[in-house]
Amino acid sequence: MKTTAYFEAVRVRPDRAIIKPEWINPAVQSPVREVIQQDGRIRRWVSVPEAEGKYLRVVLLPDGENGAQRVLRSRVQTMRIRYFTDTDTLLIEFKDRPVAETRDLDENTILDVDANANICSITVEHASQRTDIPQFSYEQVTA
Repeated sequence: MKTTAYFEAVRVRPDRAIIKPEWINPAVQSPVREVIQQDGRIRRWVSVPEAEGKYLRVVLLPDGENGAQRVLRSRVQTMRIRYFTDTDTLLIEFKDRPVAETRDLDENTILDVDANANICSITVEHASQRTDIPQFSYEQVTA
């Protein structure tokens, strides 16, 4: 299976590095659930007994490339903003905290929060259409 730059970048995060490659193929080939997004991306889930029965979610691009996956959350890096041109995905990582829950705000926006509901990261798919990513700037304003 081919992978994207976004997939490769997030797979090294501690919460993703524990995902074994052999868990991915069952999600792709024999999912327990499948949702096709309006943009044609395909979300598939599979139960992973070795991960205490948690579910692995794999997002496939319409052309069959693996876009992203989620399971067993633990840590996110200190604030970092990355844009992946191959998948048109914006990843904003706010804080280095254990992620307790991943919430789908809509089919193209994913929010990761810690146990106190503080935002750890946001993923925005179709970022060039939904944001002004080429015009991005950062400014810290002190009181």
